[in-house]
Amino acid sequence: MRLIITFFMIAIGFSAFGEQEQFSREETEKDIQFHYVWRDANDAQKSLEFSIDKQLLHDQFQTIKSYKQDIAQRYIYIALQKAAMKVSPKEARIKIKKLTNNINISVKANSSEKQRFWLNNMHTAKEAAFDAYLQENYYNRYQSPTGQQGVKPDHIRFVKDNRVFLLPIAQAIYDRLEKDSSTRAYVNLLLGWLQSIPYDPLEDRLTSNGSGFLPPAQVITGNLGDCDSKTVLAASLMRSLLPNLSMVIIYLPNHALLGAALPHREDEKFINLDGLDYLLMEPTGPALFVAGEVAPSSEHMIDSGMFTYEKVP
Repeated sequence: MRLIITFFMIAIGFSAFGEQEQFSREETEKDIQFHYVWRDANDAQKSLEFSIDKQLLHDQFQTIKSYKQDIAQRYIYIALQKAAMKVSPKEARIKIKKLTNNINISVKANSSEKQRFWLNNMHTAKEAAFDAYLQENYYNRYQSPTGQQGVKPDHIRFVKDNRVFLLPIAQAIYDRLEKDSSTRAYVNLLLGWLQSIPYDPLEDRLTSNGSGFLPPAQVITGNLGDCDSKTVLAASLMRSLLPNLSMVIIYLPNHALLGAALPHREDEKFINLDGLDYLLMEPTGPALFVAGEVAPSSEHMIDSGMFTYEKVP
């Protein structure tokens, strides 16, 4: 255990740890009231209070289902069967067979040209059916920094769908600032709050298919979140209050962080993507990093090109 703790301290560069001193929630007839107290990177005590309408909160809990490969395969199989039935036997005879981990498509036609055409057509239908299944269940395709293919929750869609729901929380954070405070002050207060929320380790995206991901509503009510969950919540809150700010979610092996097109100094950590500088942020915690600071392990991965990213619309 001592070895593990020592390694973790080296990885985060001996940064201060977020400390959530108080968390409570009180339920009324119409809403749930949340109260937080924590220590920020300067060891200053901060607090935040907000209320969420119970019906809105309930609706947000209905937006994600666990990804199951066998269910996805059955969905694709049915879609392909329907597509094959629409093909005239004069054109081709198409057989769809469901295997343990895949679906086999065989085509017989009176010419090799027609065979290739209908085989390509059915493979296109197969990919479209898979994308449709992912879309219906709030998932999308994912390619790891090493090029491996997988499935993960559609983080960008969660950001988009939670902007209105999270606006009262974003406003409550902004209201804690002094008058005429900068965007940077808002971002740092937001980061300190999220970093103090207890951390739930991220499961491997490729093997878990994002099963540990918690949408913003569940991070808030459960007072817990992994790096993907906290990063999505951070992006959602920033998008609520800053609708025109360019942002990216950056994926490292077993980690995620956020980039925002904010003014920065040369000694701060940023990344240039498609000609635009993005200031880097670590919403995860428990290490306390202000905007422009990242863990040494994150910096190493980014400098090594071991990352992928998605733009936040």
